[in-house]
Amino acid sequence: MSDDLALISEAVLGAGKIARDAFVENDDNVWDKDKGHLVTDTDIAVNNYLLKILRTARPEYGWLSEETKDDSSRHACPRTFVVDPIDGTRAFIDRSPNFAVSVAIIENGRSIAGALYNPLKNELYTALIGGGAWLNDKPIRSSDRYEIAGCTMVGYPRKFRRLNWPKMEVQVANSMAYRIALVASGQADATVSFTPKSDWDLAAAELIAREAGAMISDLNGNDFRYDQTSTSEFGVICAGPKLYALLLERVTPVIEKFESSKDRKKDFGFMGTRMTDRDEKPVQLLHIVIGGELVDPNKTEFKDLKEVDFVGAFGNYADACDAWRSAAQRTVDNAHMRYFVLHAHELIDPDKDGIIG
Repeated sequence: MSDDLALISEAVLGAGKIARDAFVENDDNVWDKDKGHLVTDTDIAVNNYLLKILRTARPEYGWLSEETKDDSSRHACPRTFVVDPIDGTRAFIDRSPNFAVSVAIIENGRSIAGALYNPLKNELYTALIGGGAWLNDKPIRSSDRYEIAGCTMVGYPRKFRRLNWPKMEVQVANSMAYRIALVASGQADATVSFTPKSDWDLAAAELIAREAGAMISDLNGNDFRYDQTSTSEFGVICAGPKLYALLLERVTPVIEKFESSKDRKKDFGFMGTRMTDRDEKPVQLLHIVIGGELVDPNKTEFKDLKEVDFVGAFGNYADACDAWRSAAQRTVDNAHMRYFVLHAHELIDPDKDGIIG
């Protein structure tokens, strides 16, 4: 299984580069493939890349992807790739960094290896069943928060307000897989989705969350299985064990009322996700060009951080690339000298000693 994890990890990194480059170019065609489910050229390009890389390496594995017609091979093969080329296409279109490439391998209906990559934040989440979860090769653990009030929730604020939930710090992220990864890594305490999710949204992220110590289920508390006839799951609850129990307890009566409702559209229409729910404050992307002598030219570790050369900070990627190309001329006589473009998404306020971005 470690070989499988290495394979899918490398695959999502390669796919992420395709997505990142397309994000920078920002000239994708966008169309509606099914009742508000948008797709872009990049979704298809990433899907085709992953299909070629993964099926060439493991032709005996089945295949399930959001952007490929289900050929039911997942029911016939011992192991299957479950793929979401870009989970969070809406975020990609809206110029938000909250999208990810997701690949899992399932066996007997369960995820046994998962890799999830956010290319704009350069976050690679990986997990192997029984082997723990990792973010950029460092072990991660979900939070141990035990109260709903004041917790960091990833979801859509309107829904929680309509349900009269306690006040929380609610963050919006369009990618379900990335929302779960944020919980797995302790960057958020919980995520709850009241709308159906697909196997490709969940397969990799679920394993990462479980291996990081979080609990995750549908809204009824049932575990996910990826060998069913349907590829749709009944919502998501994900949090550390203590908080998960409280969230499930709060969700249960809502679901009971939903199931018994004679007019679900009237009684629970507000639970659907609207375009206004997806509105996010623009993310200011600062592109910093730096360089220096590396310990090893094949790795990104500077020999001396005090000697790092700061070229400049730029408001767009094109200007940063021009500066990078110009600075790269300085590396001609030194093979260990390298320059990089660093994407900064958050600012730290030293006075308050906290993240303000």
